[in-house]
Amino acid sequence: MSVNFRKIRIGFVNLILSFLKGQDKAVELSREIMDYLEKELGVEVIEFSQPVAQRSEAKQAWMRFKAENVDAVILFNGTFNTGELTAEIIRNLDCPFVLWGLGELALETKDFSGSMVAVMAAGTIFKNFDKEFTFIYGIIKEEETRKRVHVFVNTVRAIAYLKEATVAVIGMRPDGFQIAGADELAMKELLGTEMMNISTYTFSKIVKGINEKEVDSDIEIQKEIFDINPDDLPGVRGTSRMYLALKKIVKENNIQAYAPECWPEFRDVDETPFCPANSRMTTQGIMASCECDIDGALTMMLGYALTGNSVFFADFVNFIEDNDTILFWHCGNAPYDLAISKPVCQKIFGGLSTSSVLKSGVVTVYRLNSIRGQFTLHAGTGNAIQAKPVLKGSNIFIKMKSGNWEFVESLLENGIPHHNAIVYGDITEELKEFSKLMGIPLVICS
Repeated sequence: MSVNFRKIRIGFVNLILSFLKGQDKAVELSREIMDYLEKELGVEVIEFSQPVAQRSEAKQAWMRFKAENVDAVILFNGTFNTGELTAEIIRNLDCPFVLWGLGELALETKDFSGSMVAVMAAGTIFKNFDKEFTFIYGIIKEEETRKRVHVFVNTVRAIAYLKEATVAVIGMRPDGFQIAGADELAMKELLGTEMMNISTYTFSKIVKGINEKEVDSDIEIQKEIFDINPDDLPGVRGTSRMYLALKKIVKENNIQAYAPECWPEFRDVDETPFCPANSRMTTQGIMASCECDIDGALTMMLGYALTGNSVFFADFVNFIEDNDTILFWHCGNAPYDLAISKPVCQKIFGGLSTSSVLKSGVVTVYRLNSIRGQFTLHAGTGNAIQAKPVLKGSNIFIKMKSGNWEFVESLLENGIPHHNAIVYGDITEELKEFSKLMGIPLVICS
């Protein structure tokens, strides 16, 4: 898996009241936090070099952060401080914030340092300004504190990634797939993601223009990735052309995700499904949804940015009573690095695609969904188990934590379509953080 993220930039400012004790200890603790962010989490910390006690200093801090184009700001409350410091900073910046509080730093001498008193007052200011924040308490050596920092950093990375990303629509949605429509302006306003259109005609010309020597070389790569019957090698040339054309488009347009019109033309007429190429692109960090589902592509991008791991884009298909699971499936697009063995090339619908069963483990099934221009998030966790494939294509069998029936009912009740994204690991804490900071309603079926 290629991880295609830039280093995020987080502003750090230490807020104080100059005559209170405990400031030397607060500076020491703040240095430990910044070291952890830089060395363990790969964050670029933009530190305002001096503790801030005056509004004029707070102004200098936010101006520095704005000039550096930070992705988030940590308001570290080294001691008690007065509210105009927080107000001055947050009213002038539009980014995720952390309110960081400490326990009393001078308990030995029974002196008051008041970090948490400042945090509580700052919370009121945030509420009045109608801005969200993440609360973190304690020193960075504490496990729970590190967990909360990890969640925040992962979420900021996702917000920054979506804000700067471009998702391409290749072709137009299949007739009758109203759920694949997208409100481009709503997406741009909330997430910042750019959308571009590439016609089927343009893409077809690129596919047909791929050099045969490139195809020969790529087939050797496909042999390493997929289990290919020698008799199918002529058909595999088509999937190589598809993959090489997609690589060309992605590179030339700096695309982070795409949503193709994978049928009917390419699959049923040309007999060259997108699926094997989608499998490869997603494994390499370029998210590929199906059937021009733009919200689905955004969903995949969110999970990828939160974890750095491959994401499977799939249909809910069936209850499997034999092993008490539900089947998520698609025509062969699952990232090959998630399969328990080499995916097998075989004819599925109109042409060669791949069949596989995905590995076992804890997974999150989730969807970023737009209804009448309003985005919502839906998620649930479960355990994927190994089982024999029941359909040609990509199969994953999941026993949902909430109960299989209850999860499917929740999908229906919340207007979630058949397309969901699946990522390994439990990312519900990150989804909670994302939904809070972005103002998106979240339903977790648990």
